[in-house]
Amino acid sequence: MYQTDTPTFVRRFADAWAAPTVEGLVALTQPDATFSQPLSTTARGHDGLSNFLDELLQTIPDLRGEVLTWASTGEDTVFVELKLSGTFGRRPIEWVTVDKIVLRDGLIAERVANFDGLRLLGAFARRPRGWPTWVRAKLDR
Repeated sequence: MYQTDTPTFVRRFADAWAAPTVEGLVALTQPDATFSQPLSTTARGHDGLSNFLDELLQTIPDLRGEVLTWASTGEDTVFVELKLSGTFGRRPIEWVTVDKIVLRDGLIAERVANFDGLRLLGAFARRPRGWPTWVRAKLDR
């Protein structure tokens, strides 16, 4: 049985979000992982996560994440507070999520993001210049 080194995982997670790519973030996950968050259907497996991340990174190409804090509740569960920021519709956009991450063999088996989805949706709504990019990203999926 593999024992997860939580501080090492959090460093890898922080590094991956500092300059996110679909490939870099998918590499942190189990092939059968699930990903849930407000405003989105549950993504399942590498393909589901890849589609979700591709849409997100097309919509906000300069998106970056910064780990603010984290806490472990044992060997396999970690809570990570992550500040995400970038540009949408030529204006800065930022939100904070607290992700509950369940690890298996050092990789994400389940991630549940917790953030104010209505606040984020409102920020998107107030930036009509970004709407065409958002729609294109959704249609590309």
